[in-house]
Order: sequence, then structure tokens, then C-alpha cells
Amino acid sequence: MFTVDNVSAGTIYEVELVGANQTSVYGQIEMLAPGTEDTMDVILPPGRYSFTCNAFSGALLRSQVEQVTGPRVSGTYSYSPVDAHQLQLATSTYRANVTQWLQRLGSATDALESAVKSGQLAHARQLWLPAHLDYERLGGAYDAFGPFDAEINGTALSLQGGVTSPYFTGFFALEYGLWGGQTTSELSPTAVALDQAVHSLISQFPHLPMPPTDLGLSTYEILEHTLQYEMTGETDEGSNTDLATAWANVEGTQMALTAIEPVLKQSGPGVLARLQQGVDAMAAAFKAYEEPNGTWEPLQSLTTSQHESLDGQLASLLEKLSEVPELLQPVQPATASS
Repeated sequence: MFTVDNVSAGTIYEVELVGANQTSVYGQIEMLAPGTEDTMDVILPPGRYSFTCNAFSGALLRSQVEQVTGPRVSGTYSYSPVDAHQLQLATSTYRANVTQWLQRLGSATDALESAVKSGQLAHARQLWLPAHLDYERLGGAYDAFGPFDAEINGTALSLQGGVTSPYFTGFFALEYGLWGGQTTSELSPTAVALDQAVHSLISQFPHLPMPPTDLGLSTYEILEHTLQYEMTGETDEGSNTDLATAWANVEGTQMALTAIEPVLKQSGPGVLARLQQGVDAMAAAFKAYEEPNGTWEPLQSLTTSQHESLDGQLASLLEKLSEVPELLQPVQPATASS
């Protein structure tokens, strides 16, 4: 463990412990105020290391290089800062994948609308879940979708009047009606509005901005929302498919990780391996509750032990995913100073 003192009169520093290549970071203090000290707890393999101090004003200071000797040790991880161009490439890859899924979503809501308008409500209930899961896989782009997200997948939780609110639209409103006994004439406007919103999103998505730093944060937030809403049953409007939605959210996380994989291989190779293992295991845990006929066990049918196991596994994965936003913060150019 190192204790780092900022003895300057008025400069705030970001302090990093870096390897001999000056890019691999083994420890970091994000903000060290003047006249304060902080600790940096790291595990270092044998090698050459130095400290870099990046002032918020832009100046860069480097310490003398020191040699660490001894046997090889386990549990050592480093990361290499990424630049904005790398994040932009990852975001472009993700956008291309989202575009393909949106086309599939459009076809799914077309079929769903047709079934509702023709009065084939049993068939519409079968079509609703696959269409909804297509959208739930796109959680990394929800911020970019803007108001379209509320139109397509908004819940009744924050609406005055709840499910009776005129602003309750989209997949959840259609779920409420399909499983709540609404008639074809009552359901048709909701199905039409959903399909129109999806196709409007498809046409507008190429023009909607997606900041490169959003993808790393979304990779964590997708499953954070899953734990908060799906695993509590708060978003269930009658179909009892929360576990299917949770599984689709894990697939959405994997979709985001696939896009940022080249960046994580550089910035946090040890983190990437742990994340991939954790996401695969989480997907399998949810998938175990799908029946051979394609239906899913209701969340409320789980035993306390089963529910706690899923919640615990999801919380553990979230702890790992919390490292991603920090690893994907682009490095800021600094001005060298003596």
C-alpha cells in the first residue's frame, strides 16, 4: 500500500501508478486535493514502475522509475487508458447492431399490430413476448432513443393514475390490456401507436446522437435496472414474463460488451475475462426457467432460495460491471511540465 501526499499549494492531481511502458495503470487516485493524502492499495508483479501526477490544469509530473523485485504474484491487474477514437469505433459497432435489431423489432410489432386488429388476441399474446424481448435487448441505446423509449417501453410506475393514465402506452400498456381482458377495439389503438413509435424510431435512429462514453455506463445500468424492476416484479402487467425480460437484459449486456470488447482487451483484459464468464453464467441461470414450450416460469413461483440466488448472482455481476465505466473513460491529453 502506498500513501500519496499532495504537498502543493493549490493544485488538484489525478495520481496513477504506471508500468514501464507508461500506459499500463496499476493503481489510481482520481482526485487528490492540495494538502491532503490518500492511500493506493495495489498488487505489483516484478517490474519497473513510476507515478504520474496529472494536474487538473493540464500539467503532467512523473516520478523517478523504481524497480520491484521478487517472485511472480497472482491477482495483479492493470489497464491501459483508452482514447475517444477507440470509444467512437466501439459505439459505431454497437449502433450497427442496434440498427439490425430495430429492423427485426419493426417486423415483430407489425405482426403484433396485425394480430390485435384482426381480433386474434390469443395469437397476439404469443407474439407480444418475442417482440418485447427484441426491444429489451437494446438497453445500451435507451438514452439515445430519447422520448421514443417512453412511448415504446414506458411503465406506469411514475405516471399519475398509473395504468389508467393516457400517457401509459407501448409494450407494457399492451401487456396490461392483452392479459387484462380488454377487447379488440380497446387494444387496437395501443397496438397501432406502438408500431408507429417503433417505425418512427427506426427512421430517426441514424440521426440520434450517442456519446461514446454512454456505452460503458449503459453496460452497467442495464442490469442495475433489471435488479431494481424485473427482479421485484414491479414491471409485470400480467404476462408473468419478468424472468424472460431479465434474460433479454443479460443478452443486451452481452451485446454491449461485444461492441466494447476491443477496448476492454486493452484497458482491462483481466476485467473482460471475468465479465464474460459472469454474463454467460447469469444468462444460463435465467434461461433455466424457460419451459420446453417457450413459456417462462413466473417470478412469483420461485422459492425464496431460488429468488435470493438469482439476486445474489446478479448483484455480484453488477459489482464486476461497475468497473467498466471507469475503464472506458477516455484519457485527457496533458501538457508536460517539469
